[in-house]
Amino acid sequence: MLESAPETPPESPFRQFALQGAAIICVLSLAWPYFGWTAQAMPWRETSFVIGAVAFAFATLARLPWPWRIVQAAVMPLAWFLYPFPG
Repeated sequence: MLESAPETPPESPFRQFALQGAAIICVLSLAWPYFGWTAQAMPWRETSFVIGAVAFAFATLARLPWPWRIVQAAVMPLAWFLYPFPG
């Protein structure tokens, strides 16, 4: 029977930033050429949701605890939603 790996807290906040950065780079490296070649505006709402989904997948592959996986999935859509509000 397979045992699950022990869930440990992230070593540093840089790991969280690295996961978000990797998700952003992965999605935008695929989206920008497509929308550039078709001369269309990039749909940022949908792109932010895809970045959140990829960040969730990366957090799952990194075996982060479930609360951190949800945080990783929510960061980019929340950033897109809160961006228009003045600070």
